[in-house]
Amino acid sequence: MSKRCLVTVEGGLGKSVMLTAILPELKKKYDEVYVVSPYFDVFKCCSAVTDAFPFGQGSLYQELVLDPDTDILWKEPYSNAKFIKKECHLFDAWAEEFGITLERKAMDYVPNLDKIREVFPAVAKDADKIKADLNNKYIIVQFCGGQSPLGLRDAQGNMARYNDHAEAIKRNYYKGEKLVALLQKKYPEHKILHFALPNEPTIEGTVKLEVPYLTYVLLADSAEKIVCTDSSLQHLGTGHCRDITVIWGETRPEHFGYSCNRNICAKHVLNSQPYFKPLGVSPSIVNMPEPEDVMKEVTK
Repeated sequence: MSKRCLVTVEGGLGKSVMLTAILPELKKKYDEVYVVSPYFDVFKCCSAVTDAFPFGQGSLYQELVLDPDTDILWKEPYSNAKFIKKECHLFDAWAEEFGITLERKAMDYVPNLDKIREVFPAVAKDADKIKADLNNKYIIVQFCGGQSPLGLRDAQGNMARYNDHAEAIKRNYYKGEKLVALLQKKYPEHKILHFALPNEPTIEGTVKLEVPYLTYVLLADSAEKIVCTDSSLQHLGTGHCRDITVIWGETRPEHFGYSCNRNICAKHVLNSQPYFKPLGVSPSIVNMPEPEDVMKEVTK
């Protein structure tokens, strides 16, 4: 077993949460696992991680980098040839890049954020209060994604424009208002918590909480259901909420999803292209499922 490794993780919140699922496998290879990421708080909540550091504060981990006993794992699963060609799950791509073996099917892994209460007791306290205030009767939804909660404002302090670019459009669910109305009719005693950033559209009748994203991991424990797209809520809630329905647009669960969730895939009128950004925006046309069809799955 090697002494230690330092993993660098670039990309969004969902990607960082995903990685925690297979870090216990990496820990079998190393005595100590350190992580550098914009979402270092996520990794501090994973028991397989010795410590985590934010990008741009090299003084905190320079000694680790220079230590000859530290393996630097600056690996990008999105550059893995099999993943680009849609031949494997992102977990398989990471495992290949790290040189480790997954002991079960990739989709059977779930994120591992088991230290939130220990590391961030204030977050746990707030989550418990919200649960009590709602009498544990709530459903969590997310229909937009693809933008970072860390960069909502520009250099002048202005709110960033809502992320509705071509790539996000093929993941976002623009029939969310009608779906929420159906949920409210079916579950009239439940509040609908809308996981969304301040610059994203608000859905009438929902509650948009201004809380740290890790709060939603603890809220998921008591949620009646989660209904979301392929974005960060899926990853934050998986392994905590017993009933998650994920609506997939351009992406697919066999590449980014989990077997424990209910996965509904949109139809592609045109074939989608490989996961390879240099090709530009995919030419596929995505037909998202109708809210009534989603509800049939949600209520099973």
